[in-house]
Amino acid sequence: MGTPGMKFGTWLRRLARDDKGIAGLELALATPMLVLLMTGGFDFGRAIYEQHRLTAASEAGIQYATASVSNLANSSGIIAAARADAADTTNSLTVTAGSCTCPTGATLCAATTTCTGSTVTGSYEKVTVSESYSTIMSYPFVSNPFTLTAQSMVRVQ
Repeated sequence: MGTPGMKFGTWLRRLARDDKGIAGLELALATPMLVLLMTGGFDFGRAIYEQHRLTAASEAGIQYATASVSNLANSSGIIAAARADAADTTNSLTVTAGSCTCPTGATLCAATTTCTGSTVTGSYEKVTVSESYSTIMSYPFVSNPFTLTAQSMVRVQ
């Protein structure tokens, strides 16, 4: 019959030559890395989508502002249009609308004041939309949460 040590040795030699279950072992070793890659792809894909949503919302605010002359002074209407485009029902976005600015952001409300640099003097309408974005996981070199911001500006005069 044989000793128990011999049975174990026979079993060990047979196991070393057998390749059954190797695919399962490889999958078990690769799964954590695949999950990490998929989570990172999902996180940053969602951030790109959110950035696009904020850009579209700021452009919707500009479109509302330029639809008629009376809308230019209607900051609450511009903000409402931006929120509606972003489907911001919880008011989690920070939306600001302003006029009388240069493209650099300097405030100008006097007709004789000129913008510094090579920018064209005139009255501009600017809509800025921002939100705090949190990723599912923490990543090195990426602060969590971080702020996504989109801005649209158009010359109205």
